[in-house]
Order: sequence, then C-alpha cells, then structure tokens
Amino acid sequence: MLNIRKPLFVVLILLVFAAVSVAEARDTFYISPSQVGLSYLLQPPPAVDSQAQEEDLKAVQAAQKNRTEEQAKSCEADNALTIFAFVGDVLGPNFNKEKLAVTTPFFERVYVDQIEAAMEVKEHFNRQRPFVIDPEIKPIVRQPANASYPSGHSITGYVYTIILSMMLPEKAQALYNRAGVYSRCRVIVGVHFPTDVESGRIAAAAIVNALIQQPLFMRDFDRAKKELRQALQLN
Repeated sequence: MLNIRKPLFVVLILLVFAAVSVAEARDTFYISPSQVGLSYLLQPPPAVDSQAQEEDLKAVQAAQKNRTEEQAKSCEADNALTIFAFVGDVLGPNFNKEKLAVTTPFFERVYVDQIEAAMEVKEHFNRQRPFVIDPEIKPIVRQPANASYPSGHSITGYVYTIILSMMLPEKAQALYNRAGVYSRCRVIVGVHFPTDVESGRIAAAAIVNALIQQPLFMRDFDRAKKELRQALQLN
C-alpha cells in the first residue's frame, strides 16, 4: 500500500504546486506591466521642494477650500472604480451586468491589467499623497495607502473611456467629458495632485495601446463590442 500511495501523493503535491505557480504567474490577462513600461514613458512627478510641487499642492488646497457640497457629494460617489458606476449615467439603464454577459467580464479583465500596471509605476515613483505633505488637507474619502503618482482612478477612467469610445464612437465626446470630471474629482476630494491626474490620462493611452496589440484582447473586444451595441440598440 505504501508503495502505491507514495507516488500518488507526490504527483498530487506536484500538481498543487504547478497550479499555484500558474496562478502566481498569471496576475494579468492580456498584458503585463512590463509590456506597457509606464516607469519609462511617464515624466517623473515634480521634485520635492520644487516650484512645480508647490503649485501642485496649492491647487489641492484651493480645491478643498472652494469645493461645494454638491461637488463633494458627487465626487465621493465617484470614489467607486466599477465601470457601471463610472458611465452608467452616460450609457443609460441598458448598460448593466444582466444585459452584458460578455462585456462585464471583458472589462473586469481589463481592470486587472491596468491596475497592475498602475501599481507598478506608483511604486516606482513613490510620490507622497497631498494629505501626507500637508496635514491641513482633509480627504473626504478613504485615504489610499499607496503612492500618489499617477492617479489610479484617472488611469481607470480613461482606459474605460478609450475602449468604450472605440466601441461606441457616437458616445465618445460624452465619455471623455465624464472621464474629465471623474479624474478632477481626485483633486477635489483631496487625495491627488493635478499632475497625478494628468499622468493618469497619459498612462491610460499607453495601456490601451499595449492592449490593442494583443490578439486575445482584440478577440474579446470584438465580442464585447457586438454585445454592447446590441444592448444599447446602436446597431
């Protein structure tokens, strides 16, 4: 019995380790952060004690001082990162999980890829958040624990916007307007500098450019585009 079970046990252990290795190696779906190279593409954030840094900080201070209750409420709601929270108002009630069985997991995969790229470049630059530099800045959303540059919300919003605009060119202007508001909210709520937001827009373009080079992404993109246009009755 022992001679039979031991090889079987060894095989099972090897299979478990193999599965774990594959899972660890596959943190992304279409692209890896190295295929984007944001650490090399993005201009470094303003240096500490520079004039540009001072202007960046003053912009956050002014946004905190001048924000209205309506802006605060709207921007607090925009702290969510889901695509449905992001563009539900732009695309209407048919833009929902129940009607989009292909589109929903497609954008979930895109989200994983772009957030991995964002986290890598954040760690590379390791810029402190505005509320760390100036304790008088009081964020009205949960204080993020990661670095400030570039803005992850800005990256996410513009990645969604660029891809959706490729699928729905007739909605492009409204989508880009929405992305602008969504990104600026990160300054208004007190967790990002304006340069964080602008670098997020640039990073998003680089990420989408890397995505569209991948045949698997384009296959899933075409399927999601067909479903989405049908759901929104744009065919």
